[in-house]
Amino acid sequence: MKRLFLLLSLCLLCACSQNAPSEAPVPTESSAPAIDVTPLLGKKVQVTETTEAYRLQDGELLPAGSFPAGALLDLSQEAQGDKIALRDSDLLVSGAAVSDSGRYYRIVNHLLPQPLSLTTAESYTLEDEKGHAQYQGNGEAVYDVYLLPAEEDPRYGVLFQNRLLYLPESEVTATSEVSRSEEAGEDLPVLMYHFFYDAAESSPDDGNYLEKEEFREQLQYLQDNGYAALTMKETLYFLQGRALIPEKSVTITIDDGDPSVHTYAYPLLKEYGTNATLFLICGWQPAEMPWELWEMREAGIEMQSHGFLTHQGGCSYGHGGLLTCMDFDEGVEDTIRSFEYCDGGYVYCYPFGDVNEHARSIIETAGAKMAYTTENGKVAPGMDLLTLPRVRISGGEGLEAFAAKIR
Repeated sequence: MKRLFLLLSLCLLCACSQNAPSEAPVPTESSAPAIDVTPLLGKKVQVTETTEAYRLQDGELLPAGSFPAGALLDLSQEAQGDKIALRDSDLLVSGAAVSDSGRYYRIVNHLLPQPLSLTTAESYTLEDEKGHAQYQGNGEAVYDVYLLPAEEDPRYGVLFQNRLLYLPESEVTATSEVSRSEEAGEDLPVLMYHFFYDAAESSPDDGNYLEKEEFREQLQYLQDNGYAALTMKETLYFLQGRALIPEKSVTITIDDGDPSVHTYAYPLLKEYGTNATLFLICGWQPAEMPWELWEMREAGIEMQSHGFLTHQGGCSYGHGGLLTCMDFDEGVEDTIRSFEYCDGGYVYCYPFGDVNEHARSIIETAGAKMAYTTENGKVAPGMDLLTLPRVRISGGEGLEAFAAKIR
């Protein structure tokens, strides 16, 4: 009996040895623990560590590049196992390499493509405006050109996830002319607003006050008639002659930073997904940006300068904002402080709209790239970027008058 048991044990051992692989199995993607990516679908996520990007080709996921830690991505609702597709892109990223950013805004491009495409080098980097890498591409790629390079910024602008990113001119191997059909705008109305109110609660002091339902009508008109509301950066690129804009475009500016903007205008801007820029009198705000302004900025409303403590008179000739006659160095310091409060401001709105060569020189020295007055008119490439006009929108004028002003 003992001999029989021993014989059977030896046979089993031999059989197991013959069927065993010569080396341990190599883990495959399909054998990896499943990751539930459902909570991430459709979200804005942040890359947690440098990770590969993939492209689906002939049913196979192939490495296409990489994203650095901290990059923000918009995910689609489509997934391939544990890989999630990026919105407005043919790339996918591992669900294990990203986390919900908690942010909800989505950057939207309004610029038109140039009649030009480019071909990248085998290895290339797409950067944000400040030069931080956002995507490292491996392999030659072709992109439509949305922004032409300039002497002060030798980079092309291309779209990535419907966001303008920048490609160094040195990493472009070829450009090709492309036929485009959409008409581009030749000029642009920059709309000027001030205060907002609810007719059920108060009455306007003057034409600078716009009833909230009148503002809604205007935003609805822009939406119904296919108008694009440009950002300040898009406006600047257009005026520099580097970018094309839709024939139907406006830029919305709101002076002073009155609390009524957050109460009445911001909910409507958010509802319609419309860009706007607040020109803040920065010295009239708390030292730490209040929550209301922070909330609007996080939602994509831009903050730019209306001066720090220069929104006042004081010139001996009896008229004109203080900036037109104050000490030059004090004016430069005031302007720089206002830009710092806006956390990277570069656009200036003259207090009271008053400007002379002295005031213009002050803000130019302080680093302003663009500045607005209250002179009436549209803007166009070739104008002085530091003395730009606007189109005043007054309360009670009616929708027909509004439509006429932006046409």
